[in-house]
Amino acid sequence: MATTKKDKSYRILSAVLIMALLVYVGFQVYRSIFDSVTTELAVEHSVYESVETKGLVFRSETLIPVVNNGHTFYSVESGTRVSKGGVIASVYPSQNDGILEQQITAIDEQIAALRAINMDNSTEHLSLDLINSQLLSTVNSFVTDVEDGKYTVAEQSKSDLLSLLSKKQIITGNPVDLTDRIAHLKAERDALAQQYHKATSRITAPVAGYFADRIDGYESMLAQVDPTSLSVEEMRALLEAKPSATGSSGGKIVSGYEWYMGCIVPESYYNALSVGSSLSLRMSFVTEDEIPVTVSSCRKDSSGNLAVVFRCAYMSEALSTIRNETVEIQLVRHTGLKVPKRAVVINEDMQAGVYIRTGNVVSFRKIDQIYSEPADYVICARTEESGYLRLYDDIIVEGRGLYEGKIIH
Repeated sequence: MATTKKDKSYRILSAVLIMALLVYVGFQVYRSIFDSVTTELAVEHSVYESVETKGLVFRSETLIPVVNNGHTFYSVESGTRVSKGGVIASVYPSQNDGILEQQITAIDEQIAALRAINMDNSTEHLSLDLINSQLLSTVNSFVTDVEDGKYTVAEQSKSDLLSLLSKKQIITGNPVDLTDRIAHLKAERDALAQQYHKATSRITAPVAGYFADRIDGYESMLAQVDPTSLSVEEMRALLEAKPSATGSSGGKIVSGYEWYMGCIVPESYYNALSVGSSLSLRMSFVTEDEIPVTVSSCRKDSSGNLAVVFRCAYMSEALSTIRNETVEIQLVRHTGLKVPKRAVVINEDMQAGVYIRTGNVVSFRKIDQIYSEPADYVICARTEESGYLRLYDDIIVEGRGLYEGKIIH
């Protein structure tokens, strides 16, 4: 009977110990879940206060007369910079002649490149590692040029690749005799030449600038317009116009580096758009570059809008062909500490701030908000004043029951 009581007491004690262990484990799990925090470093960040609108481009443009007696074949790509008097296109008796001339020119370039390779066996200053590095760089350039539509440049990369591969074979002891290949190309060229008729005339650039193979109808509409004199109503009429590209033209030349963009924005941005202010524009569908501009004019109307004209002295292939584009005007740049909005709290003194983690202790740091992004962050001023958030502080963005001095795990 005594043994039974002892066993019963042992079982009770074991149950108590197991319960105590479960409570302890549960408590630790609870603390790990509810006392744990998620943090994010306070880093410096810049963001623009901007406005998006439609912009119309004004620039110096010269139309190229079209030749009607024959088939026009362009020899330069749209967006290419050309010199005054440079050949833009050729006129042939038939459409096929232009294609044949292009094929013959390409074969001539291949023959010249192969002959140069055959004659150049000087590889004593080259190493296999250097050749491989140049091959990789040239392949990357070739792929990029093809993706960007720069086919003329890609042709040169193709010739460079052929030369590098030949030099690699010479270095590795496997030189290639290109005589047969050259002979084959010459025979192919001669066969094409028998079908080819020379161009009857050439179309040249009347001025230096960027060539565009299409016109949009705005050329004649804007030819005599001073964009800086336009009212809001006049600017809106031009932005909403639907001109048609009528008339005879073989394209146009965009000359000069200076051009203008006009747009309409709310009057609330007037102070940020004072004449002479230097800003930047972004046109994400055209280029990834920020486009530096100066406010050339800014005119109000009675309905609370502004007709703003920007002057730009920066030109590129992409910008030479744009006309009516969505544009983001970057008005004011705000730089400071990037703070997640969900981390911002108001303490008992009605002071905005955040909790930070210092070791395993929670501390409160004040913030001076200077800009709120449309997304999930605010920009706060950087300061070394005591009690304020500083660069690289560990901001607590998720946590429960936070307060000054709390111990966390």
